This record gives sequence, C-alpha cells and structure tokens, in this order.
Amino acid sequence: MLLKFLSFRLPCLSFIPSRSNTVNFFQRRNEDVLWRTVTNITKYGARKGRGKTRQPYRRLSDYYKIGTLKSSPMRIRYPGLNERIPNSFTEPIYFEEQTEEERDASFKVNKVELAKKPPKATRKLLKEKLSAWERGFSGGQWLGQKLGPPPENLEAGVNFDDFQCICFQVNRVCAMKRGVGRDYSIRSAVFIGNGKGIGGFAFTKAPVFQSNKAVANAIKIASRKLFYIERFEDRTIYQDFFGEYRSTRVFAQRREPGYGVIAHPRIRKICELLGIKDLYVRTEGSTTNYIGIVYAFVTGLIHQESHKQCADRTRLHVVELNPNRMFFPKIVASPVNAPVKLDEEVTPIERMRLEDFYGEGRFPQHYGKYILSYRNHIGHLNAEWKRHPYRNMEKRIIRFLADGEVNRWTRRERKKWSDRQHEMVINGQKPLPLGIGLPEWVPLEGEDDVFLGPLSNLMPPTDFYDDQNNGDAGLDLSQKELERELNVSN
Repeated sequence: MLLKFLSFRLPCLSFIPSRSNTVNFFQRRNEDVLWRTVTNITKYGARKGRGKTRQPYRRLSDYYKIGTLKSSPMRIRYPGLNERIPNSFTEPIYFEEQTEEERDASFKVNKVELAKKPPKATRKLLKEKLSAWERGFSGGQWLGQKLGPPPENLEAGVNFDDFQCICFQVNRVCAMKRGVGRDYSIRSAVFIGNGKGIGGFAFTKAPVFQSNKAVANAIKIASRKLFYIERFEDRTIYQDFFGEYRSTRVFAQRREPGYGVIAHPRIRKICELLGIKDLYVRTEGSTTNYIGIVYAFVTGLIHQESHKQCADRTRLHVVELNPNRMFFPKIVASPVNAPVKLDEEVTPIERMRLEDFYGEGRFPQHYGKYILSYRNHIGHLNAEWKRHPYRNMEKRIIRFLADGEVNRWTRRERKKWSDRQHEMVINGQKPLPLGIGLPEWVPLEGEDDVFLGPLSNLMPPTDFYDDQNNGDAGLDLSQKELERELNVSN
C-alpha cells in the first residue's frame, strides 16, 4: 500500500540519475579551430575536386578587428562580443555617441591600417565597357574582338599597321602519349586582314594555361601566310560557290549593294577583315566546328575566278543580263589569248549555269512553309476573314510615321494637345465636351455664365438637389429633366 501511495503521490520524481556536462567540444577549442572545421576541405575532398568552385569566405576580421571597442569607426557595442552582457537590457546593439572629429579620426586610422596590409595575390581585372560594335561573340569575352595589328616583321621589313587580328577560338585539347597519358594543351585560331582583300589565318598550340602565348604565336604565323582574293566591285564575290570541310557545308551567294553580310558570326568577322560588304552565306552541318567553317569558306574564296579568268578558260564572252536594261546582254569580259568559240564548239558542260558549275551540283536545303493542322477549320477561316481588311494596317501606320504624314502620338504630344483643348474651352473658343460623368451645366440665378474656375465649378452646388426636394425650386426645370439630373448625379 505504501508503494502504491508513493506512485500516486510522487509522479514527478525521477529516480534515473542525469549528468550535466558544462565542458563540451565547442568550449575546448578556440575560434580559429572552430572556423577551420567549418571552412576547410579535407585532403580526401580536395583530391576529389571539392571546394574549387566554392565562394571564398570573407571574414570580418579582414576589415575590422572584432572584439575591441575601438575597432569600428562607428563605435558599435555588441553585448557578449565587446561588451559585458547585463542582467536586463532592451537594446542588444547600440552606438556610442561621438563627435564628427572623433569619427573622422577613426576612419583615417582604419584606412592607414588597411593600407599597411599586403596586397592580395588575386586582383579583380578592371574590364573596360565596350560598345556593341566592339564587343566579341559572347558578352565581355575577348573572342571576336579586334586585337590590333600583328607585330612588325623586321627581317622582311614588312609593316602591318593597316591589319587587324581576331581570335576565333581558344580551347583545351589533349593527345594520348606513351607513358604520360593525356597531354593537355591550348589551341587557338586567329584570322588577320586589312579590309582590302588580303588576309591570313593560322592554328597553333601552346602549353596548358598559356592561352595568351597560343594567340601570340598564331598571330605571327598568320602574318606569314597571307593570301589575296578578288572582289567584285570591291564589295562582294564574283560568283556563288559551295565549300565543304568534313561535316561543315557552306553556300555563299552574292548580293546587291546595301544588302550587308548575313552569315555565321565567324564568317561575318572574316568578311569584315577581307572587305566583303554584301554577301549571304548559309552554313549547314556542324556549325560549332569553327576551324571547319574557316577552312570551307576560305577555300571557296580562294578558288573563285574573276570574269576575265572565266572568259580565258571557256573562250566565251562573259555578259551581264540586267532587268533594268530589259535583259539586253552587256559584254563584261572577252578571251584575250584565243579566239571566241563558235556555237558548234561549245560543250554541254560549258552551257551549264555558273551557279551549277561553281556550286558543284550542290544546293542548300530549303524547307517548305509550315502548314497549320487547323488551316481548314471553320473557326480559323472566319478569324482570317475578319483580319483580312486590316492585314496591312500596321505597316501603313509605320510608313506614315516614317514619312511624316502622321504626327507621333506620344505622351508629350498628348499632353500638349490636352493643354490646347483646355485653353480653348476656358477662352470660350470651344464648347465644353459632354459625356459620361459630365451632365449639362445650368447656371444658378444671379450667377454669370462665365467659367472662371476648374472643371469642378461646372457641377451644380451640393445643396442644389436638396432645395429641389424641399420644394424651394430656384430653376425652371421640368420633372423629366430633374429626374434625369438626379439619375446622372447618382
């Protein structure tokens, strides 16, 4: 009975002994050891590549010494860090009052201490902001940017001041070697030109992590391997051609003056360095093999022939058929070293079109227009029929704005128009517009029919309808007009 009584009377007593340890892992180590346990990487993890992409930890002690009251120029007191924790406090962090002279002096002391610190090994490079015409292929990278002229060749006495260099590609490659395994190196592709038909390109390698050396070597080699291409009217190619290198195919087509260069970004840079201004190039196959693109395009440029060379090779006249002259033939070039062939001497291959001859029978693949699956549905046909009268409205509006036929309806113009309308209404040159929320205004007795205030003065006074309801009619209005005024006001 006694045990039963104790079990009911003493339910909160614990007979299991407990140990309270006041010394633990965090109290046995100092702050440096604890910080290393959080931020450091083990040797095993470093071998596996951990911690290479981790953001560096920026300790506050790099800027101010934590734990001393005079460390911060603002004299901030942190209870528990540089201040004793009181028994009861309401402000966990507060500032110590100080004058402006003391604050400026503390700032100067901190600047002097920071200046005494040794500079860090890694410095952030200051990048110059470039315009859209000077930027490269991707963002702020220097691939695709103009690197300046090549170095002068003192042995040959050649100066390259009018040349420009552009780096197309810098990547890491490897080769399997006996006893070494994968031997990594840096490969770079560089193209140079003077904008007048002279250019050169080269691909070189350098040891790994020496990309600048690879680019410099490629520039030197490219300056020694120059070639010249002839341009039609110093702006485009002589004939359409086809070029191929491995899995990359290039179809180049000449264009009229002012067309521009529509091509792969690498080909656009080549055309800029060679002085080609009007060209359309379609690239098929592998478009990321930049070396293949350069080889295919440059090979087609080198193997093209001028009109005079074509006339000497075929012993035929080269004529131009222009629709502006009703396709009347105009002789452009004639053979010089041999007489012109007769009609019976012309072979079938010579009767082939020049596009087919220089294109080697290859044509770019043109995909047909995408056909909608719901093109014959009645709902789609009705929607197209409703949009048919407005099919050219947007283009006509743009044309009117460009030609100055219609003034631009901008915010500034709308503000000017509204100000003019407001002045005309105030001066009485134009009646007040009536519409939703603007009932007809009837002046009270004894008031002049003159508008001298803002638009709110045009509305009847607040006690106007009260007088009407009380039987104090001061206006000669019919019952229907009064009801209409009340409905509008409500």
